[in-house]
Formats: sequence, structure tokens, C-alpha cells
Amino acid sequence: MSTKPKSTARVLVALNFPKAIAAFIVYAKTIYKAMYNNSNFTGSATRVATLNTDITALDTDETNCNSVPPTGTVATRNAALETVKADIRFLRNDVQSVADANPAKAEAIIISAGMAVKKSTTHRKQQNTAKDGTEEGTVILTAEGPGPHEWRQSTDEKIWALLPSSRTSKTTVDQLTPGTVYFFQNRQMLTNGEKTEWGQSVKIRVK
Repeated sequence: MSTKPKSTARVLVALNFPKAIAAFIVYAKTIYKAMYNNSNFTGSATRVATLNTDITALDTDETNCNSVPPTGTVATRNAALETVKADIRFLRNDVQSVADANPAKAEAIIISAGMAVKKSTTHRKQQNTAKDGTEEGTVILTAEGPGPHEWRQSTDEKIWALLPSSRTSKTTVDQLTPGTVYFFQNRQMLTNGEKTEWGQSVKIRVK
């Protein structure tokens, strides 16, 4: 009697950014405190320190926006907000790498970083992927969620260039430089006009 092989579960990091600025600042500080001097993430020390610096700047900008009269601008505060979000996404990728390397302790590792976990199985849910296209310098991207998506690319995960959006969860990127390592991210365009957060980066060396 044959048995059906079990699907392999991968424990994924989930970022649940609060919409309210004050709540987001508390959320960001929680992640900083959890990751500071955390032996699981010794390789992320510089990024953790950067997060703390950027949270302080955001906290100051938020206070300035709410003072009477305001001594800061919403545009400046929003720019600081996006910087902190980017910091946390970088750290999310670090946490995921450590969790993937220790599957038996993955959930505990993620929780120790002050982040949430979500479980996914390869048989149940499509993952973000990047693979070489049929022509030189092209890459085929697949997104995790269904429907329309926005896409962006980078060579250093710091400076991003927006790509044409797609009506489906797949798109092809061309005119890339062979031999160069690229990072790609996507976010889902929802029916109510809102968009999800940018997903985790997928990395590929273009052929």
C-alpha cells in the first residue's frame, strides 16, 4: 500500500504594518527591541542599528506634524515612514533566511524577531519566483497572489525602478544585462483601489 507524500511546509515571515502612524512606530520599536543583540541575527546588527536611527527620525517628524502649530510637514513624515518600512522589509528578508536555514526552529526564530508567522505549503500556494526567459536578458516573474500586480527591480535592494504593471500574476522583463544579479518585488493591486505591501525579494543572475 503506497502512501501519499506529505507536502513540505515552509514557515514564512509576515509583516502586519499598522495603518495608524503611532501604532506603526510602536510596532517598529518592538521589532528593534526584539532584534537588538539577538543571537539569531548577529549578521543583521548594522541594519538593526539603522532601523533604530530611522525610527527616532520618524518619531520626531510625527511629533513635529502634530505640534500646534506644526513644525514639520506631512511629506517629510511620510518619507521617514517609508524609510522605516524599507528597513523592516530588509530585516524581514534576513529573518526569513535564518528561519529557512533552521526549519525545525523557524517559527521560534521569527517570533524572536518580533515578527509574525504564516505557514504556507508549496502544494497550496504559488510562491514569488523569477526564472530566465527563452531569450537572453529576459526574466519571467510570477507573483504569490492572483490578479493585477505592480512590479519593481533593483540590483542592490536599495534603489528600485518601477516596471510596467500586469493584469495577471505573471510578467516578463526584458533588456536586462546578462550576468548581472537582479532583485524583483511585486505587490497586489486590490479591487478597492488599495495595494498590498511590497513582497519579499526574489533574486536571480540573468543569463
